Amino acid sequence: MPYSSSFIRDISDADLHLIMANADKRFVHKDDLVFSQGDQGDSFYFIESGSVKVFFDENGNTVDLRKLGKGEYFGEMALLHQDLRSASVAAAEDSTLLCVDRDRFFFLLNEQPGLAGRINRILAQRSEELILREQLIDTTGIQKNKLYVSIKGDPSLRETALFRERYESPVDKIFDRLEVALKTLLLERCVYHLSIHFNSGEILTRSVFDPYREEIHTAARLINAAYLDRHFHKISYEEKLALIRSVYHAITLESQFKTLPEEWRNIYRKSSATWQPISQQDIVSILSKLADLRRVPNFYLRNFGVSITQDAIRMQFNCDGTHIVNSSDYKNFLAKNFEM
Repeated sequence: MPYSSSFIRDISDADLHLIMANADKRFVHKDDLVFSQGDQGDSFYFIESGSVKVFFDENGNTVDLRKLGKGEYFGEMALLHQDLRSASVAAAEDSTLLCVDRDRFFFLLNEQPGLAGRINRILAQRSEELILREQLIDTTGIQKNKLYVSIKGDPSLRETALFRERYESPVDKIFDRLEVALKTLLLERCVYHLSIHFNSGEILTRSVFDPYREEIHTAARLINAAYLDRHFHKISYEEKLALIRSVYHAITLESQFKTLPEEWRNIYRKSSATWQPISQQDIVSILSKLADLRRVPNFYLRNFGVSITQDAIRMQFNCDGTHIVNSSDYKNFLAKNFEM
């Protein structure tokens, strides 16, 4: 089938014939556009004869996706999700299409509650698949064999990186003591997420006891043991993980959780049931490399983020852009890019 996420592949022949009976015929000549990328999805199509080509524009370049022929279909998911078209479709030859528009389709669903129920159940599953595919990082936080995402930023910063003079930041001067404090926060205190901004000296933290608020601290304060005692409650790593899991579970018991769409309830249940934290050994290893990354000639670490609840280490360098890797591929990333 042309789209693995389509609901049509899972409905019965009887349901399919019922939908087809409400279609209009549309004849298109070779190279005629059926719809364009970015159009509002207002109908879907079956190919009665001929064929069409599916393609999209990527930074001014045309990328061919697939060719569809007699008996195949396209365009239904944008209509059902009331989304914009993610690709363009044009006739590869003179073709006859059966077109079902939005108004007629939803009128049919109102008239046929059994059909509507069957399609809604399928759509919930398809929406769950689509949500997970569209997310940059998997919501489950499960450690994967490999994760590497690179997001490019302002090209002017990359082009001038070698010509900008580097200055020692306040963090660099105290990083040997700060590294010890950061390990303490993640392994022995209430912090589950932290971000380091080397240029400004800001350290952003989130606590399991107040998970919806982000605190901002200066690096100079965090190397003070008394300051840590005042601001960050002691809790063992195992107790912290148990508290995180209990919060996940408590959310599922709230009445508001039951109002979520089925696909989101499924995603949440699966992620909370299978969630695994970054290991303590990995946290120690990850933090121990930060000083070296600050000393890389020309391209040095500028911002860094890590969370024990999601295995996705976020790094930004002075040449701009963001690199995201997981703990199991962290050493490979450093060896490949910095010979560490």
